[in-house]
Amino acid sequence: MKSLSIAKLQTTPVLIYPDIIDLFDIYTYHIRPFINDEALRYEQSVACSRTSSFVRNDKKWFLVNNFELFHIAKSPYIDFDVLRKEVAVKYISKNQFDFDISFYELIDLIAKYNKKIDIKLIHAQLNEILDQEINQKLFGKNIFAVTKFCELIHISEQTYHARRFGILL
Repeated sequence: MKSLSIAKLQTTPVLIYPDIIDLFDIYTYHIRPFINDEALRYEQSVACSRTSSFVRNDKKWFLVNNFELFHIAKSPYIDFDVLRKEVAVKYISKNQFDFDISFYELIDLIAKYNKKIDIKLIHAQLNEILDQEINQKLFGKNIFAVTKFCELIHISEQTYHARRFGILL
């Protein structure tokens, strides 16, 4: 395992690993905008303290977990103190990539912020992303049912169905 500064990551061509781009998009467009400033600072602190895995290919680095770190590395508005922070980095091969890690990281974020985000929309998007093969691997089922989604984010089906537009008003 290696340690790199946020400043170094900002000068490195970091991309999101293609197999998880849809999960990253859910975080970026349907969770992150609804996290308040205090919670976002907390998530950024956690991102800097969590080990991040990368697949290196040619001169590009593909991030496979730690969605918030990508936002930190690409932001032009990062505080100087954050730029100096060191992040633990682990390089993996394409063969070592495991979709589960990114998926469950996203599920943890959905569970944490489920009252502020549109869980019905996110479930629908996850249903489009998770094909039969991935569902079999993750859950031993052919589909990603509402019951499983609710179990993973720690809410009842009744709560899920009671949400207007999937958001707790």
